[in-house]
Amino acid sequence: MEKIATTFDPIWWDDFLDTTDKMTKTSVLKDCMTKEETAEMRTYILEILADMARRRTDKHGYRVYIEGKQLEKNEMFRIYDSPPLPGESVEDWVQRTFGEKKFGMIINEGERFNLELSNKIALKLAPLLEKTGVPTEGIIFTLFIGNYDSTPLGIHLDLPGKSVIHFHLGPGSKTMYTWNNEEYEALVGEEKYNNKEISKYIPYADKHPFDEGDIYFMPENTYHVGTQEGLSIAIACWCFNRANYDFAGRLLAIIKEQYLQRSTLMLKPDTNPLDSVAGVDKTLDLFKLPPELEDLSFKDLLKETYKDLRYSLHSNAGYRTYPFPKTDDKTFSVTDTVEIEQPYKIRYYRTDNDKLFIYVRGVKTEFKYFECLERFIDTLNNDTPILVKDLLQTLDPTWDESVGLYILRLFYKHHGIKIV
Repeated sequence: MEKIATTFDPIWWDDFLDTTDKMTKTSVLKDCMTKEETAEMRTYILEILADMARRRTDKHGYRVYIEGKQLEKNEMFRIYDSPPLPGESVEDWVQRTFGEKKFGMIINEGERFNLELSNKIALKLAPLLEKTGVPTEGIIFTLFIGNYDSTPLGIHLDLPGKSVIHFHLGPGSKTMYTWNNEEYEALVGEEKYNNKEISKYIPYADKHPFDEGDIYFMPENTYHVGTQEGLSIAIACWCFNRANYDFAGRLLAIIKEQYLQRSTLMLKPDTNPLDSVAGVDKTLDLFKLPPELEDLSFKDLLKETYKDLRYSLHSNAGYRTYPFPKTDDKTFSVTDTVEIEQPYKIRYYRTDNDKLFIYVRGVKTEFKYFECLERFIDTLNNDTPILVKDLLQTLDPTWDESVGLYILRLFYKHHGIKIV
């Protein structure tokens, strides 16, 4: 009997990989989401815009363009002071905020701001990641909102190593134009980046129209520009697989971010003998490595950094960034029922010096190793609701129940579990 593919199930993703020639060919897949689903996801994005307005921040790559001009930091109050209201449609909010003006909005790290939306996308992508593996540096998604005639960036390349799965939420349609890189660069010359003369080069482009509910895929390192008529919203999921040279730099950056303490101490000329390296000791002391990493060779340190990155990504459904921790200090009761937040898994491993590193939605926590902690986590990872009283039975019977309740509060704070 012929197998029938349900959208985003493993069979559907097999078809996706065939259509995109294993994610190497620009493609459009039609009718992947219902009108009800796209409307729901547009609502989530309005909630993100309201959240950004409350934060009054232009961090996370938040940019707004009006009539082709990017708003300066001191102009963003116009957007912050006009957030979407509960129950307001995207069309009504746009009319109230921008009137008849052409505008565009871009927000990076969209997966951090609305848990329902990031969970929905993670569930869709999970079967694909089972087939392809998690991208080396993870996944982020960018939100695009606007009624602009063409992408404010002009014809451009994205950062190296970023392929994109574009979920088009409508309501308007969009057309993406792509170019053969060699042909485009020969035509344009030095003006190849962020070229605004779009109409001049469209005759040489490949055309990819798509509508609400469709998915557009584009491989990395592709010159492109989007055009549209009317208002549309999209989620662009970027898969990071850069050149190994760039990734080596990323590993070094992670070591700096995690272990290098800041200092304002100004150095003075080194008056030590030429064959002495003592002058660098105070600088090296700024690297506060944990004991299990202190005596590793340079390459082994990089391997452990990579291991840490992989566990973080795999605990977070591949997402590169983790959600903001919950601020409510939840008190658990033995009568509560809890469940893992699907499709996420709590990951862990034991170190040689008897520590247990636990990763919850990308956040790393350190415990002293006890075998019962593994049982505790494995039980949660079964994707089955469980009474807290029963879950605590997996821990050492000599422990006070407050230990298990503390661990649950920690997992809950970082969105690893939910109460059902």
